[in-house]
Amino acid sequence: MDQPAKDIRKNNYIQYLYVGGILLIITGSLGHFFNQPFFKYIFGAGSLILIVKQLIEMFNTVSPDFRQKRLLRMNLMLTLMLALATYSMFDGTTLWIAVVLIYALVTLYMSFRN
Repeated sequence: MDQPAKDIRKNNYIQYLYVGGILLIITGSLGHFFNQPFFKYIFGAGSLILIVKQLIEMFNTVSPDFRQKRLLRMNLMLTLMLALATYSMFDGTTLWIAVVLIYALVTLYMSFRN
């Protein structure tokens, strides 16, 4: 009985990591619209947190089947796109807006897909 309680706590930490990363990305995006230079770093921190979260999820999944492997790889590629958006923010282009929109739309689609 001790093992499932540890798994639930571990899943809660991963969920908190995800929510924290998303909140940092939203804050960084909104702040960058108002030309505040510090918000690029907040966006980058959120991207890094989400990438680490996806890597933790990939390595903690025990014997995934083909569907789970595919979904984990797709999620990792999506979060790596956020790293591209962070680079675009620091580069000064507006490509980051399109990349974040693609991330949001594909994540939304994957969350409602069976």
